[in-house]
Amino acid sequence: MSDKVFGCLEQLLLKIWYRESHWYIIFLPFSWLFFALILIRKHLFKKLSKSLYQPPCPVIIVGNITVGGTGKTPFIIWLANYLTAKNLKVAILIRGYGGTIKDMPIEVSRNSDVDIVGDESIMIATKTNCVVMVHPDRNLSCKFLSKRKIDLIICDDGLQFYKLKRDYEIAIIDQKRLFGNGQLLPAGPLREPISRLKNVNLELSQISIPSDKGNHESTYTNINTFYLMGDMAVNIETGERRLLSEFMNNKIHAVAGIGNPASFFSLLERKNLIIEKHYFRDHQKYSLNELSFNDDLDILMTEKDAVKCKKLKNDRLWYVPVDLMFDGNYQTWLIDIENLVKKRETDD
Repeated sequence: MSDKVFGCLEQLLLKIWYRESHWYIIFLPFSWLFFALILIRKHLFKKLSKSLYQPPCPVIIVGNITVGGTGKTPFIIWLANYLTAKNLKVAILIRGYGGTIKDMPIEVSRNSDVDIVGDESIMIATKTNCVVMVHPDRNLSCKFLSKRKIDLIICDDGLQFYKLKRDYEIAIIDQKRLFGNGQLLPAGPLREPISRLKNVNLELSQISIPSDKGNHESTYTNINTFYLMGDMAVNIETGERRLLSEFMNNKIHAVAGIGNPASFFSLLERKNLIIEKHYFRDHQKYSLNELSFNDDLDILMTEKDAVKCKKLKNDRLWYVPVDLMFDGNYQTWLIDIENLVKKRETDD
């Protein structure tokens, strides 16, 4: 079965989860079993909490309680760059979805093999000056960092990785999709019950545009909203940069193999581009054949997709880099995070 077929199946499942569909009912028995496993797992880790590995520096967990994209990776890049500008040495731990990591963690650079370390890790390493370690076992990655001078660790997608002790948890929510039908996997998109948000330190909510506040009432009073802005396209082969407005007069192909392709397509449509949408599975590994649409139209994709297309010889491939912008005051929780480092230094 091809990756494109898998992508279509993913989209079908998303329609069941995020639209008023009763088909989720057939998956409910599996969701009940999943809930039982969640409870058992939490109970075991609670009993073992005192013996869990304690990293030598504070750990910030950035994650979500739903499957699919919520803006987690752009936020981690933003946060890492902010903390680095404060002269803090930051390490980022990432699982490496889409890669083939084996026994030992790997430190990622912009020249790493995407087939081994995955697309997100290379994107993060390219856009930050941080140590980026990739391995499914974040504790093992922490131990590899133990002899290096690291002030703070950011763990990507770690809310459900209870083996790692943490000092601060950030949950990211997509304001438009929220929690879908509110059901646990596989009947719905939830990795954990919505009540899990009561235990995080901070909720961040991704919105489409600054005025899009949605109707989600936070379980935590210090919720902040952010959005992603992109005005340029970069040619993958030549490095040429163009304003998105320069693509307005012609139809283009829009390609997305990310957790929430609709967010990318919406960004392009808000720029008044005429697009033909192509959905692929998350972490899609592209071939020239899959990106050949039997015409000479330009092809726009996300920066994460572009990581896997650098070796493809096609001068019609462009990616759209995005910048994360906050909608309002966010200083309070940033001070809390910086104080984690100061407190650990004082305790030591």
